[in-house]
Amino acid sequence: MQFYKEKKSMKTRQLKGKNRFLDDNVQENVVSYYLMEDQEQNVYGIGIEKQKENSDVIEWDEIEKVSHSMAYVERIVRALICYQVTPVSLAESVDMLMVMEEEEDDTSL
Repeated sequence: MQFYKEKKSMKTRQLKGKNRFLDDNVQENVVSYYLMEDQEQNVYGIGIEKQKENSDVIEWDEIEKVSHSMAYVERIVRALICYQVTPVSLAESVDMLMVMEEEEDDTSL
Protein backbone atom coordinates (compact mmCIF):
# COMPACT_ATOMS: atom_id res chain seq x y z
CA MET A 1 0.00 0.00 0.00
CA GLN A 2 1.33 3.44 -0.94
CA PHE A 3 0.40 6.70 0.67
CA TYR A 4 0.67 9.97 -1.15
CA LYS A 5 1.28 13.12 0.75
CA GLU A 6 -0.66 16.03 -0.70
CA LYS A 7 1.73 18.69 -1.86
CA LYS A 8 0.94 22.20 -0.67
CA SER A 9 0.87 24.87 -3.30
CA MET A 10 4.07 26.84 -3.57
CA LYS A 11 2.29 29.62 -5.46
CA THR A 12 1.56 32.94 -3.82
CA ARG A 13 0.13 36.25 -4.90
CA GLN A 14 0.90 39.65 -3.48
CA LEU A 15 -1.41 42.64 -4.01
CA LYS A 16 0.58 45.50 -5.56
CA GLY A 17 -2.13 48.07 -6.20
CA LYS A 18 -5.71 48.91 -7.13
CA ASN A 19 -7.54 51.19 -9.53
CA ARG A 20 -11.16 52.29 -9.35
CA PHE A 21 -13.22 53.61 -12.23
CA LEU A 22 -16.84 54.11 -13.25
CA ASP A 23 -18.17 52.21 -16.26
CA ASP A 24 -20.84 53.36 -18.75
CA ASN A 25 -23.59 52.38 -16.28
CA VAL A 26 -21.98 54.51 -13.57
CA GLN A 27 -21.05 51.43 -11.56
CA GLU A 28 -17.74 51.35 -9.77
CA ASN A 29 -15.20 48.77 -10.90
CA VAL A 30 -12.22 47.82 -8.76
CA VAL A 31 -9.17 46.41 -10.54
CA SER A 32 -6.54 44.69 -8.37
CA TYR A 33 -2.99 43.94 -9.55
CA TYR A 34 -0.97 41.02 -8.20
CA LEU A 35 2.61 39.83 -8.35
CA MET A 36 2.40 36.05 -8.63
CA GLU A 37 5.23 33.84 -7.40
CA ASP A 38 5.82 30.15 -8.08
CA GLN A 39 8.40 29.31 -5.43
CA GLU A 40 8.84 25.79 -6.74
CA GLN A 41 9.96 26.97 -10.19
CA ASN A 42 11.40 30.31 -8.98
CA VAL A 43 9.39 32.29 -11.53
CA TYR A 44 7.16 35.35 -11.26
CA GLY A 45 3.95 36.23 -13.01
CA ILE A 46 1.13 38.77 -13.01
CA GLY A 47 -2.54 38.53 -12.11
CA ILE A 48 -5.31 41.08 -12.59
CA GLU A 49 -8.77 40.90 -11.03
CA LYS A 50 -11.72 43.17 -11.84
CA GLN A 51 -14.86 43.26 -9.71
CA LYS A 52 -17.96 45.28 -10.51
CA GLU A 53 -19.88 47.07 -7.76
CA ASN A 54 -22.95 45.18 -6.46
CA SER A 55 -22.10 42.14 -8.54
CA ASP A 56 -20.69 38.70 -7.96
CA VAL A 57 -18.99 38.84 -11.35
CA ILE A 58 -15.22 38.77 -11.11
CA GLU A 59 -13.00 38.90 -14.16
CA TRP A 60 -9.56 37.36 -13.69
CA ASP A 61 -6.60 36.80 -15.94
CA GLU A 62 -3.02 35.89 -15.19
CA ILE A 63 0.25 35.16 -16.85
CA GLU A 64 1.96 32.59 -14.66
CA LYS A 65 5.49 32.82 -16.06
CA VAL A 66 6.83 36.23 -17.04
CA SER A 67 10.38 36.19 -15.67
CA HIS A 68 12.73 34.81 -13.03
CA SER A 69 13.40 38.42 -11.96
CA MET A 70 11.02 39.76 -9.32
CA ALA A 71 12.22 43.33 -9.91
CA TYR A 72 11.47 43.08 -13.64
CA VAL A 73 7.94 41.75 -13.05
CA GLU A 74 7.28 44.41 -10.39
CA ARG A 75 8.21 47.12 -12.94
CA ILE A 76 5.70 45.66 -15.37
CA VAL A 77 2.99 45.51 -12.68
CA ARG A 78 3.61 49.18 -11.79
CA ALA A 79 3.23 50.10 -15.49
CA LEU A 80 -0.02 48.10 -15.71
CA ILE A 81 -1.37 50.01 -12.71
CA CYS A 82 -0.30 53.33 -14.23
CA TYR A 83 -1.98 52.53 -17.57
CA GLN A 84 -5.08 51.12 -15.80
CA VAL A 85 -4.94 47.80 -17.65
CA THR A 86 -7.86 45.40 -17.11
CA PRO A 87 -7.91 41.59 -17.36
CA VAL A 88 -9.21 41.75 -20.94
CA SER A 89 -6.01 43.35 -22.24
CA LEU A 90 -3.45 41.82 -19.86
CA ALA A 91 -1.60 39.60 -22.34
CA GLU A 92 -1.31 42.25 -25.05
CA SER A 93 -0.23 44.91 -22.54
CA VAL A 94 2.48 42.71 -21.00
CA ASP A 95 3.78 41.82 -24.48
CA MET A 96 3.94 45.51 -25.42
CA LEU A 97 5.70 46.50 -22.19
CA MET A 98 8.28 43.72 -22.58
CA VAL A 99 9.02 44.81 -26.16
CA MET A 100 9.36 48.43 -25.01
CA GLU A 101 11.80 47.37 -22.31
CA GLU A 102 13.90 45.35 -24.79
CA GLU A 103 14.02 48.25 -27.25
CA GLU A 104 15.18 50.59 -24.51
CA ASP A 105 18.02 48.22 -23.59
CA ASP A 106 16.61 47.28 -20.19
CA THR A 107 15.98 50.81 -18.97
CA SER A 108 13.07 51.28 -16.62
CA LEU A 109 9.52 51.36 -17.94
